[in-house]
Amino acid sequence: MTFNVSHQTSPDWQALRKGLHSFVRSRVPENDIDDVVSDILEAIVRNKASLQTADNPSAWIYAVARSKITDFYRKQGRHRMAQYDLKTDPTLPGSPKNQSVDARPDMTGLSDCLLGFISSMPDADRTVLTEIDLQQTRQTDFATRYDIALPTVKSRVRRARKRLRDRLVSCCPTGMPDGCNNTCRGTTPCGVN
Repeated sequence: MTFNVSHQTSPDWQALRKGLHSFVRSRVPENDIDDVVSDILEAIVRNKASLQTADNPSAWIYAVARSKITDFYRKQGRHRMAQYDLKTDPTLPGSPKNQSVDARPDMTGLSDCLLGFISSMPDADRTVLTEIDLQQTRQTDFATRYDIALPTVKSRVRRARKRLRDRLVSCCPTGMPDGCNNTCRGTTPCGVN
């Protein structure tokens, strides 16, 4: 937003800017001060009707300033959370979870066994489990392909895996292939080679 030049050069405007700068300086990192002050000044200009009707204009201005500082930290938190999600995505190469999964050799028939269970699940679960777990598609790629937020994908994967686990436990209560109840699905029993 471009401010009127007469506003920017007036002594009152400069005093307000200087006061806000001091107020913000103790609350945000040095390299973000000017951005936050600009956001505050923009909010003041956009809401000048509210300022004119405020009982205490100074308190109103500082309430706007605190609100913009809070917004700044919310944005920072969302940005950090998105970066954290990307760094801890177990489908990314080099992540600790991914290395432990890749280090294990695939057991013969395990994918086929799981595919039998997964194929009888609802479409949403089947798609997410097939692509992410069996085809080893990265969660970030899945999110991009289906235009879904990464946290939503992570949540869907977690719920689908839980439903798959519950299904496996109900069909193989002992956890051993010889304890599988092959009436759960119409394919070969789990663990049969």
